[in-house]
Amino acid sequence: MGPELFGRDAELAQLRGLAGEVAAGRGTVLWLEGEPGIGKTALLRALLAEAETLGCAVHHAAADQLSQRFPLRVLLDCLAVRPNSSDPEVLAIHERLGGAGDDPVPAVAEQLIALTEKLCAAGPLVLAVDDVHWADEASLLVWHRLSRLTEHLPLLLAGAVRPSGGRSELGVVRGEDRAAVRIPVNPLEEAATAQLAAHLTGAAGIGPALRSALGRAAGNPRYAREMVLALSREQHLDTDAERAELTAEFSDGALPRSLAESIAARLGFVGSDTIGVLRMAALLGPTFSVTDLRTVSERPVVALVGSVEEALTAGLLVESGSRLTFQHGLIRQALHETTPTALRLALHHQAARALASSGAPVERVGEQLMASLSVDDAEIDDWGLDWLVDNGRMLAHRAPECAEGLLANAIPLLSTQDDRRDALRTARVLAMVQLGRPEQARELSERALDDTRDASCSAELSWYLAWSLAVLGQDDLATEVVEKALRTPGFERPWLARMHAVLGQVMLSRGHFEAADAAVERALAEARPSRDGFALGLALHVRGAALARRCDLAEAVICYEQAGAALGDAPENTDLRLTVLGNRMTLLFGLGQAEEAESALHEMLAMAERSATPSRLGAVRLSAANHYYTIGRWDDATAELEAAGELADRLDPAGLRLLHGLSALLAGHRDDRATLRRALRSAGGDDGDGQPATRVSGEFLLLAEALLAESDEEPERAVRLLSEALTAGKRFGTRYLWLPQLVRLAVETGESEIAGRATDACAEDAAVGAVPNIVAASQHCRGLLERDPTALRAAIELYGTTNQPPRRARALEDMAVVLAERGESAPARAAYARAVQIYQNLGAGWDLRRADARMRPHGLRHPRGRRRRATNGWESLTPTERQIARLVADGLPNPDIAAALFSSRRTVEVHVSHILAKLGVRSRVEIAVEATRHDGGDVDTRSA
Repeated sequence: MGPELFGRDAELAQLRGLAGEVAAGRGTVLWLEGEPGIGKTALLRALLAEAETLGCAVHHAAADQLSQRFPLRVLLDCLAVRPNSSDPEVLAIHERLGGAGDDPVPAVAEQLIALTEKLCAAGPLVLAVDDVHWADEASLLVWHRLSRLTEHLPLLLAGAVRPSGGRSELGVVRGEDRAAVRIPVNPLEEAATAQLAAHLTGAAGIGPALRSALGRAAGNPRYAREMVLALSREQHLDTDAERAELTAEFSDGALPRSLAESIAARLGFVGSDTIGVLRMAALLGPTFSVTDLRTVSERPVVALVGSVEEALTAGLLVESGSRLTFQHGLIRQALHETTPTALRLALHHQAARALASSGAPVERVGEQLMASLSVDDAEIDDWGLDWLVDNGRMLAHRAPECAEGLLANAIPLLSTQDDRRDALRTARVLAMVQLGRPEQARELSERALDDTRDASCSAELSWYLAWSLAVLGQDDLATEVVEKALRTPGFERPWLARMHAVLGQVMLSRGHFEAADAAVERALAEARPSRDGFALGLALHVRGAALARRCDLAEAVICYEQAGAALGDAPENTDLRLTVLGNRMTLLFGLGQAEEAESALHEMLAMAERSATPSRLGAVRLSAANHYYTIGRWDDATAELEAAGELADRLDPAGLRLLHGLSALLAGHRDDRATLRRALRSAGGDDGDGQPATRVSGEFLLLAEALLAESDEEPERAVRLLSEALTAGKRFGTRYLWLPQLVRLAVETGESEIAGRATDACAEDAAVGAVPNIVAASQHCRGLLERDPTALRAAIELYGTTNQPPRRARALEDMAVVLAERGESAPARAAYARAVQIYQNLGAGWDLRRADARMRPHGLRHPRGRRRRATNGWESLTPTERQIARLVADGLPNPDIAAALFSSRRTVEVHVSHILAKLGVRSRVEIAVEATRHDGGDVDTRSA
């Protein structure tokens, strides 16, 4: 059917249906709606080819920007009204146009309608017009009249149009015909774009770097095609029969010059003033505010209205809340890169100064200042240096990567006698701290301390040095730095308080509780008179950690609450406050206060998305994923892991272990063995710090490895992994996560001694502080070892009251087995059914298979058949996705949905993107339509 198309199967099927309808004598009106380059023309050609194959007469034309000057021009071209026509009626129309006298347009319009009726009398007819938005008014009016004839003539009127035409007469023509078929031509999905690229290069597929680069085309086939051809033409692709991929040299993301110029040249359908405004907007990034555009362009808002409206109508910009966004990254990049380099750098510098004068956030100013240095020989001027002295520390807190780049550029420009040098070096070390780069922070702070003249900067640098050494695990050196600072006369009190607090952290990590308590008390004594919120919050944070280590969880929660209050809302305290909130959330959940823990998590996520550094945001997302996994919100856990994966390069080793371990474990439970193995490979081997369970955040890796062994029908290997971790070391408060699994597997493989040791270990942990989660695990272990339903019931009850559906389901499964062994078939069947319901709601395919296998020898079958989840359409949505779809239908924006579900804005964004893909729709409006159609058709049956 016409030219080869990718990712358009649904649209082509509709067009075939319409061609078949008109061939059978039933007319209609078709509107193909989509942005420039999206593929409307190719679909229109496919329709015409199909119609011709079916024996229809086809006539077509394309309007352009000049069409509006000539009345009826588009329809005259479509119906081939030319002076060399052999049809007398057509010649009469042409002669009437050229005759003298009154306005011929009304009469010619009637003749065109009569001609169309005559053609329809001879057989089915298709009239197609591309770019109808450029059509003249007279042609549109005739088109409108012809649309009414489709009700009784074998006539298909097909028009291709942009979705947001600003002309009122076009809106009338499209809007009045309620029976018209409207096919939105949406952006291609990523897979279809990849197919197109592979076809253009002659390869079987494309590599990840090229796939990522094509994302800037945002699914627009024209831009994707031009991008691939330009990359190939300029030899930026390595291509063989198997794969096309970007060359290693082409890694900076810049567009080939020919591509940038080609894309910029295609924007001639908007006015030159609009292009100028868009070039200024391109300086501000993919998303910008009208306020910022007004500031950098130095134009009043009223002068921008026309250009902004034209860009919106043309689909070059789209609204994103109160801001504007470039519809395609390629267009913004093309506009940016085709601006002459010297002019572009000057404009960025002008934008930085204008934004600074207007009081814009420091990160916006820093971004523009950084862009003004994008050429190797560009340097920061005196204004920029002075601005960094005044704002460098705040920039380091809010945009540490930008701060590091600017400060690294600025510091070499200053002589050793320049008073600004100490402040800039200190700010750079702070940026390293915020970026989570302790090695660089240590190196820079040691170097700066050698010749810093400013006493305040010296005190601050000493604190950063102590922090970096503590993070690197070099406790002895950290202690030396702290003690040296404490002996230094005139050491400023706020930094003195922080030094005592970090000493407390070091002592606590060594297990020296009394020394840690003494350091904390000294920190508090120094912090309170100085009114240093950070020092006070840090000291209280260390005290809370010490209390938690002693298992006084209730007092630790109070201490963390006091720490959060001391830190307040100061931007520079955000990372520490998030750490405090995370610890408090964990303890609240451990105490069985699920609602309070959920509230703390929601507060933490909202704060992190608003102002956290990338490394801290990644840590918060992992904390949220861990919590969601525990409480059975596995869709949310997966979404948070996906978002955290985007920040993988900012995570420390413990964070990466948690990311890969939890990803692997979730995939394993959902019977996705390929993802399970891939995540374990990504985690790598042992880093020299013992077994996974004895390393920070290593428990999930251990569980995933044991799950893989069991699913490979090697339970002995799973027992070996877990028992070696039990022998290798003790991490109080975390091994309860896997001890019940070890007991179950050890009992099943006849390793009774190992099962007994694991049960005793869990009982020891539960005896310290009586933490509900650990008590539940201890009862679970005992019930498995002693085959005691009473202990298992106690565990099930505790798992229920502490909101842990996955662990509750496993305890129910274990109780079903124990009861079946005792011959108590009815209660065994009931426990099994309850476990299965939870597993099904979680999508835990592996757990269902394992439970089935364990129950089969006892003659118990799956309580109800499992239905394979659809891969697209409403039925493919998870319960969480359906809930979000209905909230979208209620008109709630993402932040409000996040608040309603106690989730994060980014998690909701991930879910919405999945919903769009599964439903095959493009907008929230279309999601709302689907949700309304299915309202009441299903129930969220997630079990607690």
